[in-house]
Amino acid sequence: MTFVVNSVQWILRSDANATERELLSDFNRVFEMSGQLISSGRFCHTIKVAAGNHHYYIKRYQVRVKLLRKALGRSRPMVEARNITYFARLGIPVPQIAGYGRQRILGLFIRGAIVTEEIPQTVDLQTLFRTRADLWKNRPWLFQALRLIANYVRRIHEDGFTHGDLKWRNILVTTTDAPCVFFIDCPNGGRKSFFRRRHFVIKDLAGLDRPAAEYLSRTTRLRFYLWYRNQTRLTQEDKALIARVTTSEV
Repeated sequence: MTFVVNSVQWILRSDANATERELLSDFNRVFEMSGQLISSGRFCHTIKVAAGNHHYYIKRYQVRVKLLRKALGRSRPMVEARNITYFARLGIPVPQIAGYGRQRILGLFIRGAIVTEEIPQTVDLQTLFRTRADLWKNRPWLFQALRLIANYVRRIHEDGFTHGDLKWRNILVTTTDAPCVFFIDCPNGGRKSFFRRRHFVIKDLAGLDRPAAEYLSRTTRLRFYLWYRNQTRLTQEDKALIARVTTSEV
């Protein structure tokens, strides 16, 4: 067995176009690129770059001295790419992955990135409710979007998967007359043991319900839950779960 001190793994999608091959073919170059800052944190940040007629989101992770424990954990970009691919297999719309990869030194995760292609005419649900009152007050549009979200969440939960960060900012919706919904940013998702799964199901639902309480009526929130359960009325078990969701601190 060969021990590799510095290991870099970078995967460009097999059908990459000429622009993507020029822009994203090198792992180090992905970290040298500059663009519009979309979000920033201690462990990762996301920029938006233009290339030809397309825009790309580059999410870069880098372990720093104060976050050395992250080096011992999972490789976030690899997990996120795996989870996006998993959602696609379930029929849940997701952004196209242009490339992803990571660097390890002495077996420790040091840095990594995942690049996704922008989906035109989409906005995250958090921004939508702050800026497009005309849409969330349009009941047919709103109900169609919420029903899609409920169906997708039910789909992953019934398959034993939980998202782990199912917040409004991680759901994209098109602003077209007939909305489409996309799941993004899922580096924490996965399958939990039977005994822990209920806790993470509640966490997923609470992440969606907390901001909904500010913008949506109680009746609409109840509709969402019934769509999620694929039912027309509540059982005692449902009522107990709703109580847990609405009092959960996410």
